[in-house]
Amino acid sequence: MIVILFAATLSVYAASLNSTPIQEHEYWQLVQSSRAAISNLDGLSNEETKKSLAELALQWEAVTEVNMSGQIIPMDNGWLIKLLRADEPNLKQIDGLLNTLLTAHEKQVARIPSTSSLDPLHTILARPEFTWAEPVPNPLNEWYQKILDALSKFLDRILGGNPLSVSVSTTTLSAIAAILLIVVLIFVFRNLYGDLIKEAQLNGEEDGSNEPLTSEAAFDKAQTLSRGGDYRSAVRYLYLSSLLLMDERGVLRYDRSKTNREYLRSVSNSPELSKSLGEVIEVFDNVWYGYHPLAEETFKQYSDRVEELKEKKS
Repeated sequence: MIVILFAATLSVYAASLNSTPIQEHEYWQLVQSSRAAISNLDGLSNEETKKSLAELALQWEAVTEVNMSGQIIPMDNGWLIKLLRADEPNLKQIDGLLNTLLTAHEKQVARIPSTSSLDPLHTILARPEFTWAEPVPNPLNEWYQKILDALSKFLDRILGGNPLSVSVSTTTLSAIAAILLIVVLIFVFRNLYGDLIKEAQLNGEEDGSNEPLTSEAAFDKAQTLSRGGDYRSAVRYLYLSSLLLMDERGVLRYDRSKTNREYLRSVSNSPELSKSLGEVIEVFDNVWYGYHPLAEETFKQYSDRVEELKEKKS
């Protein structure tokens, strides 16, 4: 009986577009108030009873949707409205139906556990044996898995439904992926080690292990490096040539411990020179520290800018 009543109540019908969904608790308040109103009709005349039932029918007609925890449920209360507007209303039947709804609702609420009933569970889960730190992601494992996935997709694409694809075991794929990962690591470390070698060589030349550089010697070396395609190192020597030239002219004092900002501050009294040096420093920082690629044409423009800087006076 309860299942039939709920099925009838929650049947999906076209709801009125002008209606506003009521909250779930408001729906059950209406059920309770309707049952109380039915109980108070005993002893009234037939005309007064029909008038009260008609008012209840209007209230139930207005309920077309119910908001249940954010979900809008269409309602069809036609079964109840029909009973309320019957020529010979059966108050006992109406009261019984409303009472059945309320009883089912109370049983449903009683089955919902309270938050306090979960306290023992929280206490148990707080024990050390149930708590552990989240594992820190391992970049090597992630790279290895990406290579393994890419290799598996590649084999599936070229073999497709070929039975040979089944014969490629997980062990074989793992071995190939491990080899590829080793090759990638060797390539990365080789490039990193090569950059460190170049850095050490350049620092050694500035430290005075060789003959001290002059602005002209640094400029010539930059041109030699550019002809060999090493524009990154060439940019560094062009920048060094600029600083050495201004040191030779007494504009600033070249010191490896100084930062680029300190060099700019030392020529701040000459706005034109400061602007030109700032542009040279900006390109140097982007190429040397930012590892931005530099094409031959861009290097020539940078070289011309350094030549212009040489022509400027403090």
